[in-house]
Amino acid sequence: MPIEIIVPRLGWSMEEGAFVAWLKEDGEFVRAGEALFSIEGDKAVQEIESIDSGILRIAVTCPKPGDVVRVGDVLGHLVSAGDAALGTLPSDSSELPSGLASPASLTSPVVANLHSPVRTLAKNPSNPPSVPAISPRALRVAAELGVDWTTLTGTGRSGRIRERDIRAVVDSGRVLQPALHKKSNPTGEKTVVLVTGGCGFIGTWVVRELLGRSQSVVVLDAGERPARWERVIGTASAKVPLVRGSLLDRKLLGRVFEEHHVSNVIHLAALLTPACQADPWEGGRVNVLGSLALLEEARLRGAGLRGFSYASSVAVFGDEPDSVAAAAGVENGPPTFYGAFKKAVELLAAQYWRHFKVASIGVRPQVAYGPEREAGLTAGPSLAARAAARGEAFCLSYTGPAGYDYVEDVARAFVRGALETPPGAHVVDLPGEVADVDEVLAAIDAAAPGAASLISASGPSIPAHTPAKSRFISALYPDWKSTSLAEGMRRTVTFYRPAKPAGNPP
Repeated sequence: MPIEIIVPRLGWSMEEGAFVAWLKEDGEFVRAGEALFSIEGDKAVQEIESIDSGILRIAVTCPKPGDVVRVGDVLGHLVSAGDAALGTLPSDSSELPSGLASPASLTSPVVANLHSPVRTLAKNPSNPPSVPAISPRALRVAAELGVDWTTLTGTGRSGRIRERDIRAVVDSGRVLQPALHKKSNPTGEKTVVLVTGGCGFIGTWVVRELLGRSQSVVVLDAGERPARWERVIGTASAKVPLVRGSLLDRKLLGRVFEEHHVSNVIHLAALLTPACQADPWEGGRVNVLGSLALLEEARLRGAGLRGFSYASSVAVFGDEPDSVAAAAGVENGPPTFYGAFKKAVELLAAQYWRHFKVASIGVRPQVAYGPEREAGLTAGPSLAARAAARGEAFCLSYTGPAGYDYVEDVARAFVRGALETPPGAHVVDLPGEVADVDEVLAAIDAAAPGAASLISASGPSIPAHTPAKSRFISALYPDWKSTSLAEGMRRTVTFYRPAKPAGNPP
C-alpha cells in the first residue's frame, strides 16, 4: 500500500516550516537513505532523507517552493511497482527503472530521518522565465565548484537542473563563473601577495613570476634571504620585503597582513618528507597547524582577501593502485606523514570554503625540476642537468617513470591560483610530462650534446603516486599550456652554462 511522506518535526519547538523543493522527480524510484526533499526550519534548510524505498508520487496538492507547511502535512507517497500496476496511482505513474527489483514489502511510514545532516543553503528565489530552475542540492554544489548554472538546461522535469548536471559541467571543464573569476581587481585596490616559504626553490620562482607581472610581494619565511634570489630574480630581489618568522606566531602573522596590506596569499611553507618522518609532531605543527593559522587569518580578512593558493602534493595518494582498484576509482591512502599532512590541509581548505567562503586552489605538482633545485630525492634531474652544463659526471639515485613539471609552470600555477581564484575549494593536478629516467637523461643529452657519457641513473624505482582520476589545472584555466620535458631541460642546462667572456663571438 502507498506510504505517506509527511513533513517531519526538525526541532522540539517546530510546528511549521517552509517547503523548499523536491530532490527527486515524480515517478522516480527512491532508495532508503537518499535525499527526498528539503524544508526550512527555524535555523536552516535541511535535506530530508527517505527511510524507505519505493516510487515517488507527489501529491496534487503538494506545496510550492516557499509555501508554509505544518508538521504532519502529507506531501506525497512512496508506492511499490505492484501498487502502480493495480492502478492505485494516478494515470501518469512511472514504472521502476529496468533492472531494479520492486521492494517486497513497504510497510513503515516515511518520515524525516532526524539524524540527517543540516546544511545551510541559500534560498532559491522565484526565477524569471529566462533562468532555469535548480534544486537546492545542485545550487550548493554549483556554488562550491564555481559553475555558472544559469546557462544550463537540466535533465530534471521541465529542465530543472540537478546535481548530476553540475558535475557533468565540471567534468567537461566549463567550471568558472566569469563574473566571479578574479582575473582583475575591479576596486582598483593595490595587490600585495604574501608568499610563505618564498626563500625555497619553488618560492624563489614564484617571487620571480610575481615581479614579472608587476605585483607587489612580501615573503614570510623562517630562513635567511637566499643567494638563489639574486641568481634567479636578479637585482629586483633586493626590493622584496622578507619577514623572518613562523606561521604559528599568530601575532606576527596578523602584523604582516596589516602592515603590508596583504590581498592575496601563496602558501608554500612546509617541512618536507624526511623531516616529517623523523619528527611527525613537528611536521604536523608546521604543515597542518601553520596552514590552519593562515586559513584562519584569511577568514578574518573576509572580502579583503582576494585570492589564496597553496601547495599540496601527489604524496596525498598512495602507491599506484592495482588494476582492480584503479577500475573502481579507489585510491590508496598517503604512505607518509608528509602526504597525510598535505591531505589534511586540502580537507581544511574545503571546510573554510564551506563555512566561511574562503576560496582557494591547492596545486599538486609532480616532480618539480629546473634551475636551483638542489635538495631532495627528486632533485636528481636538475642536478644532472647542471652537471651536464658544466661537463661534470653525475648519477641519479633512482630509476623508473614519473611525472615532471618544469618549475616555471609550477610557479605560474600558484600565481594564477592566487590572482585568479574562482569560487570554491579546488585542488588541481599539474599535467607535466610522464617520462622514464632514460628519457630524462636523453632530454639532458639533447640539451648538452655529449652528456650521455657523463650522466647516468642507478637505484630503486621512484614511488608512483598518482590519482586514479586526475583533475588537471586546465579544468580551471582552459588556456593552460605545459612546458615539454625537452624544453624544460634545455632551459635548465642553459641556466647553468658558464657565461662566455665578453667580446667572444656567440
